[in-house]
Amino acid sequence: MTRVPEGIETGDRAAAATGDDPTAAVLLDALARAGLPRGVHSWVTAALWGDEALEARAQGRAVPDAPPPAPAPQAPARVRRAYLTRIRVQGFRGIGRPAELTFPPGPGLTVIVGRNGSGKSSFAESAEAALTGRNPRWDAMPTGWRDGWRNLHYDESTEATVDILIAGDDAPTRISRRWTGESVRSARGEIVRPDGTTAPLRTLDWGEDLIRYRPFLSYDELGRTVTGRSAELYDTLTALLGLTGLAEAERRLARFCDSLAKRRDRPSRELPRLLDALRACDDPRAARAAELLTGPGLDLEALRRLAEDDGPSDAALHVVMRRLRRLSVPERVVMADVVNELRGASMELAMAAGNKGDHAYGVVRLLEEAIELHQRHPAETTCPTCDTPGTLGADWVRRAQARLRVLRQQAAPAAAAHERAEAARDQARFLLAPTPSWLPPDSELGLVWALWESGATITDLGELADHVETVGKSLRAAALSARRDAAERLEDPTGGWAEEAERLASWIDAAGDALGARDTLAEAEAALTWLAEQARLLRDERLGPVAGQAEQVWFRLRQERHIDLRGMRLIGRGARRRVEVDVTVDGVGDQTSAPGLLSQGEFQALALSICLPRTLVDGNPFGFLVLDDPVQAMDTETVEGLSAVLAEVGRHRQLVVFTHDTRLPDALRRLGLPAAIRTINRDAMSNVWVSDGSDRY
Repeated sequence: MTRVPEGIETGDRAAAATGDDPTAAVLLDALARAGLPRGVHSWVTAALWGDEALEARAQGRAVPDAPPPAPAPQAPARVRRAYLTRIRVQGFRGIGRPAELTFPPGPGLTVIVGRNGSGKSSFAESAEAALTGRNPRWDAMPTGWRDGWRNLHYDESTEATVDILIAGDDAPTRISRRWTGESVRSARGEIVRPDGTTAPLRTLDWGEDLIRYRPFLSYDELGRTVTGRSAELYDTLTALLGLTGLAEAERRLARFCDSLAKRRDRPSRELPRLLDALRACDDPRAARAAELLTGPGLDLEALRRLAEDDGPSDAALHVVMRRLRRLSVPERVVMADVVNELRGASMELAMAAGNKGDHAYGVVRLLEEAIELHQRHPAETTCPTCDTPGTLGADWVRRAQARLRVLRQQAAPAAAAHERAEAARDQARFLLAPTPSWLPPDSELGLVWALWESGATITDLGELADHVETVGKSLRAAALSARRDAAERLEDPTGGWAEEAERLASWIDAAGDALGARDTLAEAEAALTWLAEQARLLRDERLGPVAGQAEQVWFRLRQERHIDLRGMRLIGRGARRRVEVDVTVDGVGDQTSAPGLLSQGEFQALALSICLPRTLVDGNPFGFLVLDDPVQAMDTETVEGLSAVLAEVGRHRQLVVFTHDTRLPDALRRLGLPAAIRTINRDAMSNVWVSDGSDRY
């Protein structure tokens, strides 16, 4: 038979864990005695003031030597503890018609036993919903499950009412919640005070306490205590111990140190990418910057001068680019017209060649040139072609002019063909302009233009047409490419250096900031080290009573198992904060493996060991704790240990335990432990009724 446990501490030692100690005063006293350097001291006080003070401290502005003064100490007000007197439910989950549970207000253990589906959890969850408007079990369920919360056999309103007697009141305070919509969170709540006046639920001011002390614990929530997010339990215990402000100060200083460390390390992280970009840039200034960045020492001023020099690296080339952007070459249509005219004139010449008209055209040209020569040299009478003296003279001129009048008529078609050919050549020569003097001859456009210009020496009309057509296409393509490249380069006349100069300037600013952050970080980290150590000492001191109670509870639950709970610690901060529970199995104390050897029932017992002491804290305004199915997965010996623990806790608090497992009431009866045992039943139409423990099912 299991021995009734000795008394679980609920007195002064537990009160030390409530946070009634003036934490700020304790911390300031330790700070005054620490003898920290003034800079480190000011970082600690800035962390206690808040984020704005930390920013001010980082910027060199003054921060008060002490954190904000705490309110003048007052004698702690006696907690007006609240006890359940009734839970009334209708239309909620498994309960249809109105059903209720009543309890004597004050400490004591009540066990309500019923089969699965008898309405036990409906009572527990409706009571929690009445006070909080939510239930952690709902939050973890799929949407379809959360929406199926109304009872199928009851068409009237869904309501949950909890009557609570608050110490010092003559009558209970009634807390009601009525659901008006389809959502489980559509309920509206109100309270009716003992004097009959109504008020919103928020006037009870229990919001934080409901989270901190959790007067409702289900099987699922107990499981998450050990296997779920440890940060949630950490925050709960920190608030319970009155150390939330200190934890926040430590977190904000740690965040600030992380920010300073990132600023310090940023130039080193970004340097490889900056060097890659500089080495990929053709500008000589980029090469010089890379040389300075990788050389001995770091000359920020020399780097800054380079970054500020963001003009073109080659002024002459910049002029060429500007001219190229405005450069024009013959349009494709114009080239096509000239080519067509050259080929048309060539064809017309070919058709006129060798006929009488062409011969007449040749004679006309010869006579016209001879007359012109004689007119310039009238004294010369010797024929220039046959060298016959006395041939030329006034008579010869008259005869030649008369002959010309006849021949010109015969030569007219041939003359027109030759005139057209010459005009076509002139058009082509106009297009074949010489290479601009400013154009680099070795550039792609310069080489093509030189070839284009050489066409001016071609006399054959067909060859000239082919030249204009073929080389003209290449000229236009090269010119368009050169103009496009010039436009792009003129957008950044530095050829890419401007962008790299901007990146370099940003890196230089970050490097300067890193130097300041490095010096600042040294003091801030020293302050964080001191503050973290003080927080650890205070956590260990205040958690001790709660951890001691947890060990006592575990000792009674473990029975004959060789499993020891050696303590709890609050460790880490920020995202890494957690509650570390020391468990040894068969003497194995490796925390990474020992918990993995626990069975599900042992996990449940461990969770109860951690959660039950929270109920006994003096600052807890809730004199009651509702446990929904804590017995699941426990063996018979553990159930006997649990019955003894619950009976002992029931001496100090009101415990309401819902269970389907008859081993718990059997153990209470067998051990002769004080408890009110009731049974709950439900029929096919969701009618629920409760009877005393003499009824069995």
